[in-house]
Amino acid sequence: MNYKDTLLTPNTAFEMKANLPTKEPLLQEKWRTLNVAQLSNTKNRDKRQFLLHDGPPYANGNLHVGHALNKILKDFIVRYHNLKGNYSPFICGWDTHGLPIETAVVNQGVDRKAISPVEFREICAQYAQGQITNQINQLNKLGLLTDFDDKYVTLTLDYELGQLELFKKMVVDGLIYRDLKPIYWSCSSESALAEAEIEYEELASPSIYVTFDVLTSKELPVGTKIVIWTTTPWTIPMNQLLAVGAEIEYVLVTVGEQSYLVAKNLLEFLTTTLGWESVTVVKTCWGNDLVDTITAHPLYQRETAVVLGHHVTTETGTGIVHIASGFGEDDYLIARQNNIKVYAPLNNEGKYTKAINDDQLVGLFYEDANKIIGERLAANNQLLKLKFIKHKHPVDWRTKKPVIYRATDQWFVAINKIKPALLSEISQVNWFPEWGEKRIANMIANRQDWCISRQRLWGVPIIVFYDENNAPQINAEIIDHVINLFKVNQTTNIWFSWSADELLPASYQNKNFKKEQDIMDVWFDSGSSNLTVIKNRGYNHPVELYLEGVDQFRGWFNSSLITSVIATGHAPYRNVVAHGFVNDEKGRKMSKSLGNIISPLEIAEQYGADVLRMWVASVDYQDDVKIGPDIIKQSAEAYRKIRNTLRFMLANLADFDINQDFSPNLSEVDNYVLHLTKEFQEKVIKGYESFNFNTVFTLINNFVITTLSKFYLDFIKDILYIEKVNAPRRRAVQTTLYQIYRVLIDVLKPIIPHTTEETHQFINYPDKAPSIHLEDNYDLNCEVSPEIIYRWNKVLKLRDDINKELEVCREQKIINKSLECQVTIALKPEYQELANIIDLHQIFIVSAVSFTDDHTNLNEYETSYLQVQPKNGSKCARCWMIVDKLAANNEICLRCFDILN
Repeated sequence: MNYKDTLLTPNTAFEMKANLPTKEPLLQEKWRTLNVAQLSNTKNRDKRQFLLHDGPPYANGNLHVGHALNKILKDFIVRYHNLKGNYSPFICGWDTHGLPIETAVVNQGVDRKAISPVEFREICAQYAQGQITNQINQLNKLGLLTDFDDKYVTLTLDYELGQLELFKKMVVDGLIYRDLKPIYWSCSSESALAEAEIEYEELASPSIYVTFDVLTSKELPVGTKIVIWTTTPWTIPMNQLLAVGAEIEYVLVTVGEQSYLVAKNLLEFLTTTLGWESVTVVKTCWGNDLVDTITAHPLYQRETAVVLGHHVTTETGTGIVHIASGFGEDDYLIARQNNIKVYAPLNNEGKYTKAINDDQLVGLFYEDANKIIGERLAANNQLLKLKFIKHKHPVDWRTKKPVIYRATDQWFVAINKIKPALLSEISQVNWFPEWGEKRIANMIANRQDWCISRQRLWGVPIIVFYDENNAPQINAEIIDHVINLFKVNQTTNIWFSWSADELLPASYQNKNFKKEQDIMDVWFDSGSSNLTVIKNRGYNHPVELYLEGVDQFRGWFNSSLITSVIATGHAPYRNVVAHGFVNDEKGRKMSKSLGNIISPLEIAEQYGADVLRMWVASVDYQDDVKIGPDIIKQSAEAYRKIRNTLRFMLANLADFDINQDFSPNLSEVDNYVLHLTKEFQEKVIKGYESFNFNTVFTLINNFVITTLSKFYLDFIKDILYIEKVNAPRRRAVQTTLYQIYRVLIDVLKPIIPHTTEETHQFINYPDKAPSIHLEDNYDLNCEVSPEIIYRWNKVLKLRDDINKELEVCREQKIINKSLECQVTIALKPEYQELANIIDLHQIFIVSAVSFTDDHTNLNEYETSYLQVQPKNGSKCARCWMIVDKLAANNEICLRCFDILN
C-alpha cells in the first residue's frame, strides 16, 4: 500500500513561484476596477482623520529610485492607517511651474521669444500634463493606495487662486515689499533663485591679493598699500568701500621700501603666502582707528573709503574686505549703513552693462573678465599674487552652473517680522529624526527675507502694478479685482495678454500704469499646498504628517511652515519625518557618468514591486540608504521566505471551514503561540505608529523564521498530515494556524500589497471583502495565563538545548535525521515541571523523549543534561516515527493504524 496517499498533504493553488512582474499589473487593474482607494476612503470617511500631506514632486522626467523610496514610505503609512480604521486619503500632488519646464520646452525647439507669452504658457502646461500622465503610469506600478483622479496640480486654476488669496493676505498683513537687494542670481537661468534651489560644488576660482594705495589717513602714511584678498576678481571694478573689523588689531609693515597694512594675526601666513622677505613691523593699530582712511581704487580714478564691517574676521584673507554693494549680502548692508548707493552693473545674463563705464568690459560675461582685470591690476602694480583654489561654490540646482549674489529689484516676504512665531511653532512639532528640529530652527533663525519673484513666464503672476513714477501699486482691492477676472475667464493667462488697464479696476485705469512681469517662486507655489489642498478642502489643519527627503528642510518643510503660520498662526504639520538619499551599493551618489543609476521600474519588471517595497521596509531610511543588485537579491530572498510561509499556511487551511471547524479546545502550545502572535502584532503596531518600518521588517522576518518556520509550523506538520481530517487536535491546530495567518497578513498588507491580495483568493471566511485592502484588521482575542507563558518559555529554552545537542550528534555522524532519535533528559530543578507535558517528542520532532534523574554521562546545558542517540525500533511507513512496536500488518505504527481504521 502507498501510505503517502493516505496523508493529508497540503493543497493550494497559491504558487510557490511568485511571478510578480506578470501578476502585479493584473492585481493593480483589479484595484482600479474595484476603486479600492475610493472605497477605502468612503468606508472610513467619518472616522478619525490621519492625513499625510504629499509633497509635490516636479513634473519632469521619469521616476528615479528616490521617488520610489519616498512614495512607498508614504504608502506604508497611508495603508496602515486605513487598515487601522482611520480616514487617510493619499492625495498625490505635482509641482508644475518654473524654469525646468520652460527649459524642457525650449529644448524641444520652441522659441519663447518668437511666440506670444500665452502660447508659450499653454505649451508649458501641455508639457507638464504629459509629464504627470507619464509619472502616474509609472507610480501605478508601485502599487500605491491612491486615486490619481483625486490629485492636486499647482497649475490648475483653483490651486493658483488659493495661492493668490494667500498672497493677498500677506499684502494686507504688510509682509510683502519690493527692494533692491543682493539675492542668489542664476545667469544660466536668467532668474533669481531661492535658497532651496542652490547646491554647492567644488569649483576652481582665481584667488588674488590686491592693494589699495592710501591717499589720506590719521594712522597710515600716504602710499601705504592696504591688502585685500578675493576669489571674485570680476567684482573689483565695482569696489566701493574697504571694511575692517573694529576689534581686530592691524600692523603696518615694511617690505623693502614699501609699506603694507594687514591684520596682525595673519601676518605670518601672508609673509609665507606672498613671499615677503625682511618684514619689519612699524606700528599696530585697531580697526576703529582706520575708519575714514581714503584709498585710491586700483583700476579707476576714484576714491575708496575704509569703514567698519560686522563680517570681517581673521580666519582667512588679510583682515580687510573689499566691498561691492551689489554682489554680496554683507556688502549691501555695509553700503547702506554708510549711505552708499547700491551698484550692480551686470545684466540678467551676467554681462557688464554700460553703467560700468569701462569700454573694455561692457558686454563681457563676468567670469571672462577675471583675466583682463588681473592683467590690468598687475600693470598698475596693484596685484601681489594670483593662484587658483578650489572651494565650495553655489550652483543652480537645475543648470549646475555657478550662481552669484546680484542686487536686483525683487519682491520679498518679510520673514523677520514673523520669525518669533515660526520658531515657536517649530518647537511644537515632533521631528523624526530629532535633529530635524534644530536643523530647521537654525535655518529659520538665520534666514533672510524670502525673495518670491522670478523672471520667467511659466508661473503664477504677481498681482502688482506700477504707476507712471514706477512706484508699486499693490492692495487688496486690486488683487481681488484681478482674482475675480481670473475666475470669470477661467485662466490666469489673461495677465500675460491683457493690458494693464484691462486688468485694473475702473478707478485705476487710464493712468499709464504698468503690470508686473515677474512670476512667483515655485516654492511659494508648493508651500501654499497645505492651504489650497488641505485647509480649503475642509480637512483637519494641521495635518498629522509630512514625509520628504532631508533636502526639504530648506525647501518644502520651510516654505510650508511660513505660509501656514502667516495664514493660520500655526504650523501645517504635527509630525515631520525626513528620509535620506539613495546611493549605490558602495555608498556612491547615483549618476550617469558612473553608470550606477538604478531604475525602480526595472526592479519591478525583474523582481516585482513587492520586492522593491520589501527593500524600502528593510532600510533605515532616516539615513542615506544603499541599493544595488546584491541588495535587491537579499530582499527577494526575504520575500521568498515570507511567501513560502504564506503558502504553507494556505495549503494547510484548504479544508478548514471557519463556520464548522473553528475549535475552542486549543492545547497549551496553541495558546502559547497565539500569545507570541499577539505580542508580535503589538510590537509591529508600535513600529508602524512610530514610522520605524525597518523594525517592522525585522519583527516580521524573525516571527516568520523563528516563531513559525523553526517552531510551530515545523512540528504541527505531524498533526496536519498524519491525523484524520476532522480529528479534534488537527482542527485545533488549524484554528490556531488560521488566526496566525490573519494577523500575519494584516501586518504584511502595507508592505507587500500585491502578494497579500493574491493570497485573498485562496482562503475563505465569513463576510470576506472583494479586496483584502478593504478588510478591517483581524481582532485576535488571546488571553493566556502567565503560568502557561512561563512554562512554554522554558519549553523553548529546552528545545534550543536539544537542537544544539542534535546538531553536535549530526556533526559527529551519530545521527542523520531527528525523527530517527530518542532524547534522554535530566531536567535541572527549575525545569522539572516540563516532564509532565505530553507529546514533547512531537514538539522536539524526535521519536521518543525519556526523563531521568541520573545525569551521569549526559551533556550539560542551561536547562538540563541531555543525551541524543538513535532510537531502536521499527520505522512507520506512514509517519516515519521509530516505534517500539508496529501494528499487526508490520508496516505502520499503532497510531497510524488507528487513524486509517
